[in-house]
Amino acid sequence: MEPLAGATTCNISKLLLENKLRVHPKYWFRCYIAIRATHYFLPLRVVERIKYHSKIKQTKIVKDPVFIIGHWRTGTTLLHSMLSRDKQFGFVTNLETYCPHFFLSFRKLTQRFVDFALPETRPMDNVKMGSKETAEEEYALSAYDKYGFYNALIFPKNFAYYSRYLTFKDCSEKEIQKWKNRYSHFLQKMTLKHNGKRLILKNPANTSRVKHLLAMYPNAKFIHTIRDPYYTFLSTLRFYRKVLPLFALQKWEDEKIKEGFIENYNDMYSVFEKDRELIPRNNIIDVKYEDLTRNPLEIVEEIYEALEIGEFSKVKSIMKKFVKAQANYKPNIHSITNEIINEVNENWFEKMEKYGYSQLKPNNIK
Repeated sequence: MEPLAGATTCNISKLLLENKLRVHPKYWFRCYIAIRATHYFLPLRVVERIKYHSKIKQTKIVKDPVFIIGHWRTGTTLLHSMLSRDKQFGFVTNLETYCPHFFLSFRKLTQRFVDFALPETRPMDNVKMGSKETAEEEYALSAYDKYGFYNALIFPKNFAYYSRYLTFKDCSEKEIQKWKNRYSHFLQKMTLKHNGKRLILKNPANTSRVKHLLAMYPNAKFIHTIRDPYYTFLSTLRFYRKVLPLFALQKWEDEKIKEGFIENYNDMYSVFEKDRELIPRNNIIDVKYEDLTRNPLEIVEEIYEALEIGEFSKVKSIMKKFVKAQANYKPNIHSITNEIINEVNENWFEKMEKYGYSQLKPNNIK
């Protein structure tokens, strides 16, 4: 599904002009379909604004959200899927991320559209997709305006430019405030949908936005996921190689994209390690991917206790049922080469060493 199909005509126009109308001929039809979709959905957006704009503005977020953060491919989706089984939480699904402008007014129509447009599983890891499956709100933010990082996947020639919105480096205070306003609006809208429930949100892009999130939600809780950097690197590389052909409107150079996500990782963690000190100690917990996949129920119970977000005993049975249903899921198998070892050792390992991971040497492959 082309993410821009859920955007506004105004946003697409601004993005195309910002990229000097550079759309590769191979993707002209994809761009045309996205533009036509925005025209088709215009009446739906208008109806939603008339019906809900004032209600959204008046919606209060009583309990600050629980944010699942951490680099992509570190178990954020698994954790989000588990915690969303707890009915005390509201959460974002593909329904809201791909059609953020009219999901309140036209739920059934939107569900049919999203289910028709999405593949059965995600291209990078075979995780189930569908309108009701959990998702990250960064896609919705990209559909709203340029401040969403995933515009980098649509316009990869400007990958570095849209990567600014991960850390907001080189961004003006005006731009940061616009992002805050948009994000706040979307979370109010989600809170309205879920009748005031506390939101549990999964968004790797938020890892380096902690300072700004705390400015809006000072009592927010954070679950920070981490993973062996060698496998994170390989899985991230696969992510871009699988997703770019589905999203992009421009041609890209694989090596430059790799350089881009290497730089993003370092920028994100340089900011995160500094700003995590702003979070009260009882409001953040680190979770290793390896522990989560090995003992999911035990790890989630630790999360509940550490962050004081509820009684795990009340939801243990439903989470146990979820874990059992995942028993047949087979994750991708990654082969670590000497080249990957050198890449990670040179660029990433220092950021993860403090979390207890062992450094590999060439010819010493797991």
